[in-house]
Amino acid sequence: MKDAIVKITTNDRVSDEENTLSQYSGAYPPSLVVWPTSTEEIAKIVKWANENATSLVPVSSAGSKLRRSSLPKVESTVVLDMSKMNKILRIDSENKVAMVEPGVTYDILIRELKKEGLRPLMPLLPKASKSVLTSCLDREPITTPRFHWDTPDPLLCTETVFGTGDIFRTGAAAGPGTLEEQWESGQAQKNPQGPSQFDPYRLIQGSQGTIGIVSWISMKCEMLPDAQQFLLAQADDIEAFQDFNYSLFRRRLADEHFMLNSAGLSAALGSKKQLPPWTLILGVSGHGTIADEELDYRLGDIKDIARDTDVKLEENLKDVKSSEIESLLNRASKVPYWKVRAKGECLEVMFTTTLDRVQEFYHIFLDFAKDIGFPVDQIGTYVQPMVQGTNTHVGFDLYYSLDDLMEQAIELVAKGQKKLLDEGAYFSRPYGLFTDAVFEKASPLTVDAMKRVKAIFDPNNILNPGTLCFKEVP
Repeated sequence: MKDAIVKITTNDRVSDEENTLSQYSGAYPPSLVVWPTSTEEIAKIVKWANENATSLVPVSSAGSKLRRSSLPKVESTVVLDMSKMNKILRIDSENKVAMVEPGVTYDILIRELKKEGLRPLMPLLPKASKSVLTSCLDREPITTPRFHWDTPDPLLCTETVFGTGDIFRTGAAAGPGTLEEQWESGQAQKNPQGPSQFDPYRLIQGSQGTIGIVSWISMKCEMLPDAQQFLLAQADDIEAFQDFNYSLFRRRLADEHFMLNSAGLSAALGSKKQLPPWTLILGVSGHGTIADEELDYRLGDIKDIARDTDVKLEENLKDVKSSEIESLLNRASKVPYWKVRAKGECLEVMFTTTLDRVQEFYHIFLDFAKDIGFPVDQIGTYVQPMVQGTNTHVGFDLYYSLDDLMEQAIELVAKGQKKLLDEGAYFSRPYGLFTDAVFEKASPLTVDAMKRVKAIFDPNNILNPGTLCFKEVP
């Protein structure tokens, strides 16, 4: 196996050393780790894997894998570590688009975009070593619902090697012409639809590496604000913000807009202060020559809505300053990752619902935690409106240590998610063992359609087998 892969790449980019393999171990350790450096190498490895009935698992982000979706689930797997493909291929400030390879991390992208007057549309405090491409493919929610126009945002075009070994470009990148010829004619790979009436990027996104291996993406960015202010509000109950939130969504006045409970905000700030039960965070901006005027009118309208809906907005609260929040939202997480900083370990539960049901699901989950003995003050909750507020991401982070509460945390993730699913929570991004329960709940027609799509683009099921509803192995 190793000799065959070395012929495709080079000897120094293939490893079967035990110490290296252990860093990528999931249910099984991989047989080999390969570091490809081009789309053509990926395609050759995929074709070799088809010929030799060998499973492939693509990996881009460095460090520990909280969700474990990119770790081998079957024996004799080859891991494709894409981290050496780490070029920012293009930054187009006029069209607010960046094109990045899988190894580009948020730490790098934030810095390089800033030089061009841009900022990425990104999740809350991503790991510094987190692959930007992976985050976009995984539909991680961004903190700025005002710029979230469609579920796939900020993902635009992709270059993908399907499980057949075929290289395919989606959206405007499909052509005609090479990328360089498209750039010469003024194109920016900004339209994700196509080619033709087919939008294959929607099949790739959220598939957890089971449909294709993506070698680059183009993604939306936004201008850096020339004037910016953050506003905060606190409440004992998240429903206290509901009328205010819905009024604000309709007018699209704020950029950043999300809520954290006390445990979640404390973890993000790295603070042990007693914080309010819920904190609402808004970022408001102005741009260009009228930046101050734009900021003033946005702030004025937001404060009018707050007054009408009995929400008290402040620039600084007793234990939280807006400057602290601003510093969080303009960078990646410091090391160690903020979700594991307090206790050393974290398990995640995430789902989608509508804003008016968040409080209901919050109580369901916390009541279940109390029943099994997991402390509710160690459950961080992040509520992120998405797509102009039309739906909402809810994330529960369970902070624990290997010596304390591990069994309760595992039980809470397994049974708590099942309880949420039964009550109507929508799990569009299922991970781990709970995935089976999600697909059992789904329509058989949906599952059958997914398997038919898989059979077209990865007929031998070599890409990340055992993930989602694709259980067969080569």
